[in-house]
Amino acid sequence: MAATQYMGTIRPNRAPQAAAPKRGETTGGLQRDHRAMAEQVLEWCRRIGYRRSLRVLPDRMLEAMGLSRDQAAEEAAKPFWQP
Repeated sequence: MAATQYMGTIRPNRAPQAAAPKRGETTGGLQRDHRAMAEQVLEWCRRIGYRRSLRVLPDRMLEAMGLSRDQAAEEAAKPFWQP
């Protein structure tokens, strides 16, 4: 690799090139990221379902769960992304 003199330091003419992954190869990190995103979406879907069911449960069932109608309404009003 040729180098040029630049203000007292030697710098390469080209930046080093990283080897591209071969066809069919995937990185484990990308797969983990996709899996984590899918798990997060599933968690959000579960929260939506739980909160919808809290809106329609009768008082006796809420009482059996240890929740008041106000507590259930407060939980049901939360956006899906809030735990």
